[in-house]
Amino acid sequence: EAWNGYGSKTTDRIGRGTIHTKNLCISLLGSTQPSKLMAYFQQAMGGKENDGLLQRFQLFVYPDQKPWQLVDRKPNEQARESASQLMIKLATLDFCQYGAMLEESATIPYFHFEPQAQEIFYEWLTDLEDRLESSSDEPILTEHLTKYRKLMPSLALIFHLINIANGKASGPVTLDCVERAAGWCDYLESHARRIYEGAIDSGCQAARNLGRRIQNGELRGPFDLR
Repeated sequence: EAWNGYGSKTTDRIGRGTIHTKNLCISLLGSTQPSKLMAYFQQAMGGKENDGLLQRFQLFVYPDQKPWQLVDRKPNEQARESASQLMIKLATLDFCQYGAMLEESATIPYFHFEPQAQEIFYEWLTDLEDRLESSSDEPILTEHLTKYRKLMPSLALIFHLINIANGKASGPVTLDCVERAAGWCDYLESHARRIYEGAIDSGCQAARNLGRRIQNGELRGPFDLR
């Protein structure tokens, strides 16, 4: 029901009664160990296990290694409360009152770009398509970057909705939001390349290790998979 954001779900609970989710989507937030991530990448890059799920984690980041530092400070309660209030407001806003369009037969309103923002999006998309067409990257990385066709306008819309909820905007998606989304895509692509290329190098390293051990006579036939 959650695969494209248009599905709905009705849940019946004794304690909470009947809950109907009109437009259901799922967001996954969290972290994982690099070794666990690399193992999953190896399966996906093998072909048969590549179900397209991995490429849908568009906000992948791989943090830099930094010296450990003790940080002992109180959480920013004001920021947490602001974020909470923002989410509540976004969940209850009538976006049509802020310039969203709603077709007669549709149930979900939408925003479009302002003219200058639309031109910037066209330029950005053309550059992306040119790079994808001439790319020499591994197919799985190219598949990941094709999702940016939707990621960029999605981020621009999110930034615009935040501005609306904060009383800073209304009407079409602005140029500032589109430029910010394009900058985010550049940033996220740099991390995606680090992650995918690290997984590819990890597979090559395993092959090199095996070859070295065979050449050194450390593995005498027959030997098991491990």
